[in-house]
Amino acid sequence: IAYGGPGFGLCALVGFAALFSLPQALVTAELSSAFPDNGGYSLWVQAAFGDFWAVQESYWSWFSGVVDSALYPVLLYTSATHLIGGLPLNSGAAEGNATAALSLASLGKGDFPDEARATLWSCLGDEDKSCGAEYLYRLLLLLAFTAPNCLSSALVGRGLVGLGLFVMSPYLALVVAALPRARPANFRLRPTKFKPAAMVSVAYWSLSGFDSVSTFAGEVEAPHRTLPRALLCGCLLMVVCYVLPLTAGVLADEEWAHWKDGSLTHVAQLVGGRWLGGWVLASSALSNWGLFSSELLEDSFQLLGMAEAGLAPRFFAVRHPRLGTPLLAILFQLVILSALIGFDFESIMCIDNFFSAAAATLEFAAAVQLRRRRPAMSRPFRIPCGTAGVAALVALPIVIALFVCVSTAMETRATLTIIVVGLAFGLLLYLPLWLRSGAAEAEGAEPAAPSEEGGEQGAAGDSCAPRVNSPPRAIS
Repeated sequence: IAYGGPGFGLCALVGFAALFSLPQALVTAELSSAFPDNGGYSLWVQAAFGDFWAVQESYWSWFSGVVDSALYPVLLYTSATHLIGGLPLNSGAAEGNATAALSLASLGKGDFPDEARATLWSCLGDEDKSCGAEYLYRLLLLLAFTAPNCLSSALVGRGLVGLGLFVMSPYLALVVAALPRARPANFRLRPTKFKPAAMVSVAYWSLSGFDSVSTFAGEVEAPHRTLPRALLCGCLLMVVCYVLPLTAGVLADEEWAHWKDGSLTHVAQLVGGRWLGGWVLASSALSNWGLFSSELLEDSFQLLGMAEAGLAPRFFAVRHPRLGTPLLAILFQLVILSALIGFDFESIMCIDNFFSAAAATLEFAAAVQLRRRRPAMSRPFRIPCGTAGVAALVALPIVIALFVCVSTAMETRATLTIIVVGLAFGLLLYLPLWLRSGAAEAEGAEPAAPSEEGGEQGAAGDSCAPRVNSPPRAIS
């Protein structure tokens, strides 16, 4: 909203959901039914393009997910500072370190040229100790967020389902409380800064990620029935849950042009008093835990699936003998997250979006390639179009993803440096696999594929009639 104005921003949210989120949900539903194993999109890309791109897809997705997980403790802490006085908040202590543009202390500055920002790492040595205190609060939130995933994946799943109503209820109250204060004239105000590239980046972060459920498809009963329904309902609910409170907030708060992460807590307090602000903050705490837990669940089982498929070290496939959780994968990510929470929200999001959009591009391409090369492959849920229809469906999402890649990479020199180093590390990860399998296999071999049952389905590949077949056999 702050980057594009209310009318343009809300229309962009709805349009992005229709043009990107819905195709991503449909592709995820089809390929998760064809590959009902943990590992998800890594297996899709491996079957479509071979081991090299499977390793890149796995690494990009996993790294993006880990970076994304770091956003939620940071976002919750920022929301809390809008309501709770006395909490330390770093406000750019490292301004002016122009010569350290590529150092760890300056990686958080300059994603948007007119906003000077710093990371907590740049001021941990300050005498007032505020940065150290803020980092400690963030670390405690991180540990609290991580604990349920270590105990039970099923507990996390049930908790996320039960969390939905509580999380949405204060925002419904915000909508109702904002009505008496509504000023339609607020919609006519102009943004102080019009930044379409930044707006697309925020929309991408807010409305993407439907592919994440594929990484634990092996844990879902009847994924060919469960996932399509859940993904389509989730897509619709997501749009409603964004548009309603944002519209109400704009109508009630003429200062929407200055919104930033966590500002809806301030809007809730403005229209309903401290009780509503506190309710929204409590909802924010639980919703951020939910987002964090679902992301950590995805990344942990992705790493487990990669290890089972030989795309990551085997010890990541080890589960806790009693709890059944991928404990080593979770603890490994916790170490990385402990470093990432020292950065600010927008810096983390920029890096997250690049790798996520790059991985999404490969996934969309894999959907078309598998339709073209393996039309007879069993797809218990099938997008109701042929190969040309699927290609048309994913064409615009690919363009959007590539735009996000370019715009986030070019935000700053520091961002570009991190991305280049990250891409280079992904290339290095393939080296052990290449050495084991040999150059010939790396160039041409394909992994074991799902059964090519259902020649009737393959013959119907160019039909636009919806088709749901019997579940495929598990992939070994």
